[in-house]
Amino acid sequence: MAVIRTVLGDIPPAEAGITLTHEHIRYAYQGCEFDHRNIWDLDQVADEIGRAARIMVTEYGIRTIVDLTPPDIGRHPELLTEVSRRSGAQVIAATGFYAEGMGIGFYWRRKSVEYIAELMIRDLTEGMVYDNRLTPYRAGIIKVATGGMGPEPTSLGPKGRRIGPYEDRVIRAAARAQRQTGCAIGTHTQPRDYKVTNPGIEMLDILEEEGANPGKVMMGHVFIFPEFAQLEALCARGAILQVDHIGIPWMHDSVEELDEQLADLICRLVDRGYLDNIVFSYDRFFSHGRGPITAEEPDQENTRVPLGWLFDSFVPRLAKKGFSKPELDHVLVDNPRRILAF
Repeated sequence: MAVIRTVLGDIPPAEAGITLTHEHIRYAYQGCEFDHRNIWDLDQVADEIGRAARIMVTEYGIRTIVDLTPPDIGRHPELLTEVSRRSGAQVIAATGFYAEGMGIGFYWRRKSVEYIAELMIRDLTEGMVYDNRLTPYRAGIIKVATGGMGPEPTSLGPKGRRIGPYEDRVIRAAARAQRQTGCAIGTHTQPRDYKVTNPGIEMLDILEEEGANPGKVMMGHVFIFPEFAQLEALCARGAILQVDHIGIPWMHDSVEELDEQLADLICRLVDRGYLDNIVFSYDRFFSHGRGPITAEEPDQENTRVPLGWLFDSFVPRLAKKGFSKPELDHVLVDNPRRILAF
């Protein structure tokens, strides 16, 4: 029987409830662990995040949070479990890697597709490793990512896609791990790349070459700079489109501008029959491992979005456009539990 795998154990899909599919309990780039200005206390941070997550549970009915943080940007299995215990939220952890411009450490760049796939499978079935120790906490989703950090689209990779060689290797490993376990894959794509290609399709091509099920692949950040035809193309392939940055004006001048764009695109997709292909999330950083705020490392809007913005602001916006309560329940409850179960 299919289950959804949380850090505190497996649950029946029917118990998932309202689910946010792409959040970050703690977001931290590799190297911050050596910084004197980035020392943190696990108990204190778990308490702070636990209080915030409890508000989401008690006041807004959110039951499950997918922490789509792979090890190379700060995954901390014990923190995830403590947040789950203290908040009452069911937390799903991720195996996998981030984009190679910001992740996939040197150690893993020297490993084969088969070796990386084995890591993912063992994270899902045995337990995640942290600080060279096996923990009893298992991952419940796989993360893959593509795209650079700069203001321009990502450069072409060696295979004619805007995907680097190490990203290609990780994506193939994720597909093989998914094929063996049935686990869902959550992704990061670079919004600026949609101006020159469809990075979601490029990623999906690799995943399907390795036998992945596109219906278990959630494409992240596809609504930031899309052409509607690009979204339809992904839906036609069976992929899931993640509506993220709700209330977070990433690469846009205001929350109003991006939220209105998101709402319009959602309604157009539903009108075309793609309700089954949509999930919602914030992409919130509940804790951000960082040094001082500088021009090179500015503060992130992801840390400031109000906990209830989805329900207090975005859902009423959708309702004014004719998006119904049953449609909302389908996106927040039915779609995630179908996709996350394996």
